[in-house]
Amino acid sequence: MNIKYDVENNVMQIDDVDLYPENLDRNFIGICNSCNSDVTSLSYHVHDNGMVVAGKCTACGVLYAIFYDTEWNWQGEETIVDFFNINSSNNIRFLDSIDRKKLETVFTPAETTAMYAKARGEKYVRQYLYRARKKYNDFYELFGIQINI
Repeated sequence: MNIKYDVENNVMQIDDVDLYPENLDRNFIGICNSCNSDVTSLSYHVHDNGMVVAGKCTACGVLYAIFYDTEWNWQGEETIVDFFNINSSNNIRFLDSIDRKKLETVFTPAETTAMYAKARGEKYVRQYLYRARKKYNDFYELFGIQINI
């Protein structure tokens, strides 16, 4: 199971499925496996036939995904070690959903590379992204797809 968490937006991603929080209550939910300190909840998410709670140790800062069934019986837990940004993730998915030939019709390869790099949060050449942004309206007029990266 691949679990990632966006700390800023409290979005959990399990196997590439985004789980938005149902609740952001802060409650004591257990004891840290690393340092035996309190773990408090950050966010509650509906998952499969139950809930998954993102929790954080108050002492060492370790994050956990704690799984419960529909009756709040503990089902297991995993340490969260991968993090992501939901906004960048959505931008990549959006770009990937556009047919590559459509992008190549309007944007140069360097501009397309800059858009993908910006969406991933990587280094990019500002000049190429600037040129690409000037063409967003042209792309919208041709294909009816609004890009905003």
